[in-house]
Amino acid sequence: MSCLLKLQNELIKGQKLAMQGSYQRRAPSKKAIPHLLVARKGLKEYVKQYPNSSLAWQLLSLAEEYLLNYNAALTALQSAVFLNEKDKKLLKRLALLTEYAGKWQELDMTPEHLRSLETYLQERLELRLCDHTLIYTKEWIDISTLHRKKSHIVKAIQNQGGFCDCEVLMNVID
Repeated sequence: MSCLLKLQNELIKGQKLAMQGSYQRRAPSKKAIPHLLVARKGLKEYVKQYPNSSLAWQLLSLAEEYLLNYNAALTALQSAVFLNEKDKKLLKRLALLTEYAGKWQELDMTPEHLRSLETYLQERLELRLCDHTLIYTKEWIDISTLHRKKSHIVKAIQNQGGFCDCEVLMNVID
């Protein structure tokens, strides 16, 4: 159990450094990534050895979620729920994670894309105030590798509350 406790502590370090809110994840900070990767690797090894550990599956789900690997996070959490079917908190968490994973998949952007968009919008909005349109977001999409998916991405951004550039920063990226 001390091995699992060490992995949990490593995950907690990563979570604190990641500076992410619950279910509204964004790319973790660079300082958090090494801790999250160590925790994830150790937890994957742990669940291979102890596949009946609901706690290990829950922790692996969190590590994957913090790294924005929603499909892997869902798979791990489903394993935890299978082992502990009567835990209502786990069932609720599974429902919320499933919902947010769907939003993330709809957006169809990698964490690197989101960081790039965030930097682009921050630079543009420092020079000019938001004009309550998506002019800079659309501009970034046009110059990115995502330009073929522009209408799809704009719709997904709006579905997450991004109707202007400053709202994209507040509601989609943060």
